[in-house]
Amino acid sequence: MIQGEILGDKVLINDVEKAKEIYKLGYYGKPLDITKPKSPEDIKKPLILSLIEALYLSKKKIIEVIRDGKVIDDALLYKIGMENIPRFELLYTVYEDLREKKFVVRSGMKYGADFAIYTVAPGLEHAPYLVIAIDEEQEISPNEILGFGRVSHSTRKNLILSIVNQRNRSIRYIMFKWLKL
Repeated sequence: MIQGEILGDKVLINDVEKAKEIYKLGYYGKPLDITKPKSPEDIKKPLILSLIEALYLSKKKIIEVIRDGKVIDDALLYKIGMENIPRFELLYTVYEDLREKKFVVRSGMKYGADFAIYTVAPGLEHAPYLVIAIDEEQEISPNEILGFGRVSHSTRKNLILSIVNQRNRSIRYIMFKWLKL
């Protein structure tokens, strides 16, 4: 099994050949040398995974995460995520669902969203969708929706609100398409 070492709120895959394997599986992580490799062979340095990606890959038995020289289980990795990342439970629920639907899911932080979604791959296409995760109990105002829309419209991406019921982990998706009138 591929090993990754936890470093704060990230997991480092130090073995470059193993980093290529993980990236090849579904464009997981970010190589330290380039932002959007077009192929795994472009990777020449270690790979950094977010805690969300690491938990997903650990649950799939693709990686094992090491802390202080010992393998940690998924429950502890989840706890570390909850302690280090605001809204971790909500974000992980949406991430896992989108990955299971075969989307390539990357951070959407630079767009003001939770995730950017690719149908092919980063480096080969621009992400057509931005996703914002919202708890079903959370109230959002029309102005917040307009704010989300401005970001997605200015970057020419479709906005998807993922509305999560935390009790049963069900998710509803609402997509906004912006039109010129």
